[in-house]
Amino acid sequence: MKSKNLSSLCLAALVSSAVLCGSTAALAADDEIVTLIGSSFESGEDGWSGRGAASVAVSKSVAHEGSASLKVTSRTASWNGATIPLDYSFSAGSTYGFEAYVRYDTGTDTDSFKLSLQYNDGTTTQYMDIAKGDVKKGEWTKLSNDKFTIPAGASDMSFYVETEKSTIDFFFDDVKVTGVKGAAPSIPSTPTVTTTGKPQRGDLNKDGVVDSLDLIPMRRLALQSEFDKDSLKLGDLNNNDKIDSEDIKTLTSFVRGEDVEFPPTTIQDGPGDYPKSYDFPAVSQLKSSNDVPDPFIFMDGSKVQSEEDWWRRQAEISCMYEYYMYGKWIDGSDDETSYKISGNKMTITVKRKSTGKTASFNMVINKPATVRHEGGAPVILGMHSMQSTPSATKRGYAVITYDCDGMFTAPGTAQDNNSHKGAFYDLYPYGNSFETQTGELMAWSWGLSRTLDALYAGAAKELNINPENAICTGVSRYGKATAVCGAFDKRFKMCAPSCSGAGGLALYRYMSQGKSYDFSSKGASSSYRYGDNEPLGSLQASGEQAWFNGKFMEFRNANQFPMDQHMLGSLCCDPDRYLFIIGSCVGEDWVNAPSMWMSYCGMKHIWDYVGLSDHLAINIHKEGHAVIDEDMEKMTQYFDYHVYGIQPTMDLKQLQTSVFELPKNKDPYQDTFTSKWLY
Repeated sequence: MKSKNLSSLCLAALVSSAVLCGSTAALAADDEIVTLIGSSFESGEDGWSGRGAASVAVSKSVAHEGSASLKVTSRTASWNGATIPLDYSFSAGSTYGFEAYVRYDTGTDTDSFKLSLQYNDGTTTQYMDIAKGDVKKGEWTKLSNDKFTIPAGASDMSFYVETEKSTIDFFFDDVKVTGVKGAAPSIPSTPTVTTTGKPQRGDLNKDGVVDSLDLIPMRRLALQSEFDKDSLKLGDLNNNDKIDSEDIKTLTSFVRGEDVEFPPTTIQDGPGDYPKSYDFPAVSQLKSSNDVPDPFIFMDGSKVQSEEDWWRRQAEISCMYEYYMYGKWIDGSDDETSYKISGNKMTITVKRKSTGKTASFNMVINKPATVRHEGGAPVILGMHSMQSTPSATKRGYAVITYDCDGMFTAPGTAQDNNSHKGAFYDLYPYGNSFETQTGELMAWSWGLSRTLDALYAGAAKELNINPENAICTGVSRYGKATAVCGAFDKRFKMCAPSCSGAGGLALYRYMSQGKSYDFSSKGASSSYRYGDNEPLGSLQASGEQAWFNGKFMEFRNANQFPMDQHMLGSLCCDPDRYLFIIGSCVGEDWVNAPSMWMSYCGMKHIWDYVGLSDHLAINIHKEGHAVIDEDMEKMTQYFDYHVYGIQPTMDLKQLQTSVFELPKNKDPYQDTFTSKWLY
């Protein structure tokens, strides 16, 4: 049976004469010898990585013992191999014993292998052989050296396996390292623990503790020339935009308990609980601009200069939408929600705690025949009925919808007229001040939020639904409300607004009327000319003005808005959440799908900036003012992959482009975001 890793892969560098042998003599007869590491690769790569161009991966094709070994491939030089950084707790000048097995299956009948040490002698990088010898093709051969001493003064050490001259693929297995018990320097027993659940600077292995084990991935990263944002956030302790030997020294000093400037501070890597402020200029004081606003510039003109700045800017944008457009978001803190399930119906009753008033509305439940997802069925919460419900339940999703405006079961949460009546307004009457002017889009969203409350309160357990994996969706005016709901209730794992148009996710400042597009790739006309798009004036007319708050009515033209709708979408940008935009290219002139695409292009700058590019998706179908079966198929495959790790049958890259990106259709206007914005 293979040995287990006993020391979190703290592999010793062992320097002395190198031999190929089978001896396992002890370091000293009277010393107590302990196993420091045993890499068997049965459960993973055990901290090993490729050196140079080499790649490493666990292989089940051959093994010395057990069922797995480490395969080394893609080598372009003999020194390319498998490597692991050495933990600082191994002492320069100390002696260790080691053994490992190697094998190769292609090439000449024999080949020369060696185990080597890389270290810094205080001036330059040095390399030394640990053990070497000839290996026969197709056979496991043991390389070992039981008395190997690390050079005095050595630091920044790494251990690696390589060949003498060839670049063949090979296998590596059953590494065993031994040393004298108590010989290693002591490690501080009081590491700093992350208690917030947020990433913490210095916690490179993301185990919630900043300790000596973080030196292993830090040293591996220090060998690289390029670094991703996530690694820099955690490992760039001296703020010089790279991970280097100075960062290693700082972290080493910290875990030894020495007094260093570096404090392990929590990193704000997502939306925070920032205080709300509505100290914004009056509408009459806002300057008009034809340019789509740069989301990376605060209202006071200051600039976003870090990811943490962005999350503060996101909080400001949220308040801007409440103040200038949709009205106050009612977060449920004053609501007490209960439910009653009868067959496929669920009645939601909400009591406002501060007044004692109650109001109710009804939901329709569609459950999948079989729950295929771990933890209960993911659930789609929709406004009004949804034609693709059978497609969703077929894929194992529950669908819960409600008549939000009371079109069929009055009054709903808010009637779709200027009366401001319905369950929401029974509890939160519409008034004359900004604080009491919550529009209908917010009111409909409130209904979905209270439904989510009911699921968390016990309905989910009764229905075998997982409320953690909830999706909100809706079409047209309900698509606008969906975008609002996803922006303000961050418990929804994904927001999927369909055909939301103006007031939803279409830009106010980009109109497509009069433009022609080639939709032949969708099976439609090769020269489709767009008619009128919905303008601001339509949203402010009597039939739609109640969707918004009073201040929205003060805007004389769309160029006055200090935001545009790519910034509404940006409120869904979150490491734990997803935005899936749905549109239709034919017969949707009023909805302005090209503008929703342009809005997506603007949003992408934001998602790219915070390293969440794959958390944003779009699907523009041929025609249909709905969430059609095609949308549901792609949406659930996308969700299954990102949330459950279920491999899709489609290429998800399709969901980061559209028919409007084709050369015949692409509008250079989208490039102005790159030329005019900060990022």
